[in-house]
Amino acid sequence: MRIVQCFNWRLIDIIPNLRLIKEQEFDAVQINPIQPLKEDGLKEWWMSYQPIAFKIGNFFGTKEELKLFCDECKKVGLLPISDVVINHMGASLEDNLTPHQKVDPELRNRLDFWKPKERVQDWKNRYEVVNRCMDLPGLNVYNPMLQDKIVDFLNELIDCGIEGFRFDAAKSIGLPSEGYNFWPELIYRLKKYGLFLYGEVIFEENQRVLDEYAKYMHVLGNYDTSDRSQMVKYIETHDTYLSDGELGYTKRMSDREILDIYKSLVSQYENTLFYIRPWNDTWKSEEIKQVHTLFKKR
Repeated sequence: MRIVQCFNWRLIDIIPNLRLIKEQEFDAVQINPIQPLKEDGLKEWWMSYQPIAFKIGNFFGTKEELKLFCDECKKVGLLPISDVVINHMGASLEDNLTPHQKVDPELRNRLDFWKPKERVQDWKNRYEVVNRCMDLPGLNVYNPMLQDKIVDFLNELIDCGIEGFRFDAAKSIGLPSEGYNFWPELIYRLKKYGLFLYGEVIFEENQRVLDEYAKYMHVLGNYDTSDRSQMVKYIETHDTYLSDGELGYTKRMSDREILDIYKSLVSQYENTLFYIRPWNDTWKSEEIKQVHTLFKKR
């Protein structure tokens, strides 16, 4: 699966490019989270990861535009994939661990829908990672009633035509071996079988943890699972290009470096992600088309 990430593109701007994306031998298009946001519009890029509800529609597209996007993807043979945020909601201005006042009251007013207001201090401590907050108000996804809302939301996206999900911050949601059946139950309850699912599990070195995530989804990360076919590999994402500090390490890399490393990843892995930098046409390169064609899965 060769996925192109059209980060911060409005759906109506992606649609005219779908045929060219297909001609570049990409298989799928990943869009921004389509949930209502704490602040809408092209503001801080990370605002796309501070939703306020499990509903469809924001600056990047309406529900009707999403249906049109999915229909147009299918016409040219592309898989429409939605990034989704199910681990946390937007923060208040006063306290990063308190839900913003715009958060859906059906969520905000239920204390049992939220994790304790405790930040992860040690990201190698799995108990902290899956039970505490990542500097945003963490949802207690282990609550069955909250799980129902998440499942309903994902199934609504499927009804619109979405055929795959990128689960943001999947690393922060516990596994069966840790006492949580969230992932197997969620996947079982999705109304369509055979969706392309992948979860963000970055900076994780524990092989047991990586391999267990790989039982339920492909793993978007910087370490390999035992089965490489379960990985979605990348050289660059919105995080590595747009973040400040060490996390934004690829902003110092040239287009040429990104292209060369991406081509190497395509030669080694079945599933790759290519992030389109703002106002950058590297994704249209003939070299990308050639390497996709050369290593196309038979």
